[in-house]
Amino acid sequence: MKLNKKSLLVIIVLIGIGVLLIWAFLGGRKELIIEKEIDQPIKAPSRVSIQDGEIVVTLRRTEELKSGIAVAPLQLVLHKEEFKAYGIVMEIQELIDLHNSYVAAKAQVEKARASLVASQREYERLQLLHENNRNISDKTFQAAEAAWRSNGADAHATQEALHNIEATARQRWGTVIAGWLVEKSPVFDRLRQQQDVLIQITLPQDTYLNPAPQIALIQTTRGNFSSAKFVSLSPRPDPRVQGMSFFYITSFQPDLLPGMNIIAYLPVGSRNQGVVVPDPAVVWWQGKAWVYVQKGAGRFVRREISTETPVKDGWFVLKGIKAGDWIVVKGSQLLMSEEFRSQIQVGD
Repeated sequence: MKLNKKSLLVIIVLIGIGVLLIWAFLGGRKELIIEKEIDQPIKAPSRVSIQDGEIVVTLRRTEELKSGIAVAPLQLVLHKEEFKAYGIVMEIQELIDLHNSYVAAKAQVEKARASLVASQREYERLQLLHENNRNISDKTFQAAEAAWRSNGADAHATQEALHNIEATARQRWGTVIAGWLVEKSPVFDRLRQQQDVLIQITLPQDTYLNPAPQIALIQTTRGNFSSAKFVSLSPRPDPRVQGMSFFYITSFQPDLLPGMNIIAYLPVGSRNQGVVVPDPAVVWWQGKAWVYVQKGAGRFVRREISTETPVKDGWFVLKGIKAGDWIVVKGSQLLMSEEFRSQIQVGD
């Protein structure tokens, strides 16, 4: 059967359309495959593995140096058990007022004594003249005697006022601090100039320490630490706590202003063996403190530590790590970021 030209043309057109449809289908499928490949998550090379049940972060030496990671060994130290107490930074304006009152009263005493000495000499001189054939009148002699006795009464009154100020200072602040007011103590000058601050530490009721520790560790509301030196027993407790109270003195800090509350750690009891973890070595996660321990060249394991016993510039630790362990003291946060980055698929 012969095809006419019109039928042949239709067949050619249909074949062409079919070829185009196949080509378009194959091209679209290829683009879809490419898009899927692009959309797939990019898996970063993981430096984290599990060894002996622990998560280990492994870095090459060049990566350690580039990240600035530094390690240091832990040393065995002895540390006394500590008793936790609370305290307050004292307002010393009352001390300053007492000091000013004492200085003024002392000046009055010296003035009264000078007047007494002068009037006594005059009285004694006129007494000789009066007894020597009455070379002066009785009235003159009696006036001198009255002036002498009056000055004596003034001297006694000013001395009593001075003693009252001293007694007030002792009753409120204790013998040691009261002594600062009367001896022109450089310790009191440092307090007035706000170079040092005075802290009252109060124990809970029915708790006693005798003697008080000579050094206490002070923690401010901002978490800063400083050592405080024992001054004396406080004659009056903190009315909020009603327990045994002590005065301590420490260097001024911006977060140790009058009226601020502090936490104090008083060393008591026996000494324990442990290690001191420096503050820069600690990273915080989920409200807990962690350090990274080096377990060989370029291998680091995260360990939880206790922060119940703060010390200056760090924490005293009894468990979890030990003397001789090498811990990361710089770059711990980078290791933690690397550890948790391995749990995230980049681009997911």
